[in-house]
Amino acid sequence: MTTPDWTFVVNFRFPVVFTRDAFAQDNTALADLMSPAEGLPISRAVVFVDQSLLLVRPGLIRDIHAWFAAQAHRHITLAAAPEPVDGGEAAKNGLAIVERVARLGVDLGLCRHAYVIIIGGGAVLDAVGLGASLFHRGLRQIRLPTTTLGQCDAGLGVKNAVNLFGLKNLIGTFTPPWAVIDDARFLESQDDRTWRAGLAEAVKVAAIKDAAFFARIEALAPHLRTRQLAALEEVVRTCAELHLTHITTSGDPFEHGSSRPLDFGHWSAHRLEALSKHRLQHGEAVAIGVALDALYASAIGRLTQVDALRIVSVLRELGFRLWDPCFDLRDAEGRRQVYAGLAQFREHLGGRLTLAMPDGLGNRCDIGEFDEATCEVALSRLQQESRLSATLAVRPTISL
Repeated sequence: MTTPDWTFVVNFRFPVVFTRDAFAQDNTALADLMSPAEGLPISRAVVFVDQSLLLVRPGLIRDIHAWFAAQAHRHITLAAAPEPVDGGEAAKNGLAIVERVARLGVDLGLCRHAYVIIIGGGAVLDAVGLGASLFHRGLRQIRLPTTTLGQCDAGLGVKNAVNLFGLKNLIGTFTPPWAVIDDARFLESQDDRTWRAGLAEAVKVAAIKDAAFFARIEALAPHLRTRQLAALEEVVRTCAELHLTHITTSGDPFEHGSSRPLDFGHWSAHRLEALSKHRLQHGEAVAIGVALDALYASAIGRLTQVDALRIVSVLRELGFRLWDPCFDLRDAEGRRQVYAGLAQFREHLGGRLTLAMPDGLGNRCDIGEFDEATCEVALSRLQQESRLSATLAVRPTISL
């Protein structure tokens, strides 16, 4: 007996708002997203804040309370005091934060129309977002990414996940946010390392999506390295728009297929993060992975050597170190341990290895085979380039 296929379509939408000082008294960006329609109950919200942000913005909790107090006339209320959450990859280590979100929701009697406002880096967005997506099968997430990585990449997608059993993003959901607010003032609060780390994702998306954007990053690199906010805002916004265009037009936002079009450089990046025990930030590992795959793409004829070295050069100009001792770790058979990332990536994709590579600068292709001998050539070149950059960095300046 056969039965017909029953199909339905669900349209998702979420605004992405670019602003400054989201919790300033006269900034209505957040309130415009939360105000209930006429006749609907009051909008209740809980707020989770990355603990590391509070160290540099100690007045933020006070500002949040003051902002919500000023929104009473718009029927928006804070259901409990903001909850600090440990940031960094520790936030994604297991299910502790997921359970914490659920417990708070039970204690406060939150319904599915309640808002969970998440302020923090990508790891906090991921972990709290997963808890919000599971409680009552989904509360309304409003993300306020506070890092370069979060604002141009991690905070914009439809994924939430935590790490488990030593595997990155093993447990997660596809749940679009209610909205995203990119507040540029949070970018100023980053340390140099975090400011820089997210730029690897911008280089990545430019290399496979937009050659003109790549050239713009090259031009802005000195300004980005010296922390000029206007330059970072420009790069973040363009990267975010490219990312969102892909999500909304690719035809596979929930990744039902075997391709991960935006994960250029990520097969080794995820593995390097694990091998370094997260000494490497995600963006730092991505920078290394992008440089490696650019050189690999050149070796297989997908990218000219000139363009591959442009990618390596701009990453170096932004301040990234492009070689890590984890590349030297080997298993009992003498194989580099980083290559285990290929099998893990294949499993995560659904059983068939599909790697995004450049097809000329600014374009993308997928490859289904990966040759470790060719990668050894790319690794040798990457190490050579890394040594060269280290030599140039310590060369004394001669006054004329």
